[in-house]
Amino acid sequence: MSKIKRVVVMAVGSGGDVAPMASVAAKLADRGFETTLLAPTRYKHFTENTGVAFQSIGADEIFSEVFDGKDIWHPLEGPTAAWRYYGAAMRSGFQVLRQGWSATDTILVSSSFSVAARLAEELDGYRNTTVHLSPSIIFSAHQPSKWPTFSIPSTWPLFLKRFMIKAAERLVTDPMIDAHVNSYRLELGLQSEKNFFSQWLHSPRRIVYAFPEWFAASAEDWPANGIFADFPSTINRATSIPGKVDSFLRDGNGPVVVITAGTAVTARPIWVDRMVNFSVNRGARVVVIEPASHPGRDDNFVYRIPFIPFEALLSRVQLIIHHAGIGTIAEAMRAELPQLLVPMAHDQVDNAARLQRIGLGCKIDPTTNLAATEAAWYWAFNPNTKKALKEAKQKLMADGDGATRIVEIILADLSNE
Repeated sequence: MSKIKRVVVMAVGSGGDVAPMASVAAKLADRGFETTLLAPTRYKHFTENTGVAFQSIGADEIFSEVFDGKDIWHPLEGPTAAWRYYGAAMRSGFQVLRQGWSATDTILVSSSFSVAARLAEELDGYRNTTVHLSPSIIFSAHQPSKWPTFSIPSTWPLFLKRFMIKAAERLVTDPMIDAHVNSYRLELGLQSEKNFFSQWLHSPRRIVYAFPEWFAASAEDWPANGIFADFPSTINRATSIPGKVDSFLRDGNGPVVVITAGTAVTARPIWVDRMVNFSVNRGARVVVIEPASHPGRDDNFVYRIPFIPFEALLSRVQLIIHHAGIGTIAEAMRAELPQLLVPMAHDQVDNAARLQRIGLGCKIDPTTNLAATEAAWYWAFNPNTKKALKEAKQKLMADGDGATRIVEIILADLSNE
């Protein structure tokens, strides 16, 4: 461990994917490591007022094309669009790493799809820790994840679930990832790989699950080298609220509801407007968090803002309706908030199902099922729901900060080598 002086934390994806990794980077810098975050340039601000250096992982133009486009949030087209960027960031990130660091004094910490780290681990001998922010990344026949378009029923016989998992990987995910990863592997003189989701994406050295075991317990076919570390907290930022927002929160009667489809969504989903009107019609005031380019209702009952730190806002509202992003789920649980969930793509469907299973959220479809949405609204303000949310917050507080735990795992692994 004494030879290791530097850490490179690699993160790709939206802000919700990068922010937790930036928190890990900050904790490592606090321990005295020369720490750099390699991520999309858009998220450079996550390292402000920390001891973390920032460098672009590259492929920023493709990042903008993909994450500012519509396909990324489509249940069918989303993964293919995402891998267009992940593949480009793999190539640029691998070259950035080779130009600036050496495995002799540097270790890697990487998010699920930062596959440049997996190549560096394999080719250049880096010690890498893969951090999975949500459980849907694990292909499990014993506990199949929920997918946006089709999910394997948990009640099916194990042999049939295994067959379906293997078929999904062979016919869907492997061809999608192969087009990017294996072409580059061949250029680097490496053999082609397969079974990307079930095997190759996970570091053979160490995997960390950045969520609590009570949120998603492991199954016997999960990677054997995985350790739970709980939800990472975001980096402490200014917790003040703009004056206009503060006035909106203080003035008026009734509950305040936060509605967001995620700050990376460039085209407002139809459900946002429907839930704004639904909430106002039930006596609530609504804070909508979305890009400033989205015009919409803005009056005494609705306030729109492109960004506000959840740690400043959520303690002052009574309900959040959102896309089931894993980071938003964690922040809402810390604030003891009931959550109505409208998942759209990627891991969101699985996150929503898991939160609903433990009684801390309610999945809704406001575009087709008004009766179920009504029932979910009353669930959100039920005293029994409040009790369950309080107990969940106590669990989170007892578990501690996942970013700190991830760093402890990384340092323990180094000490044991």
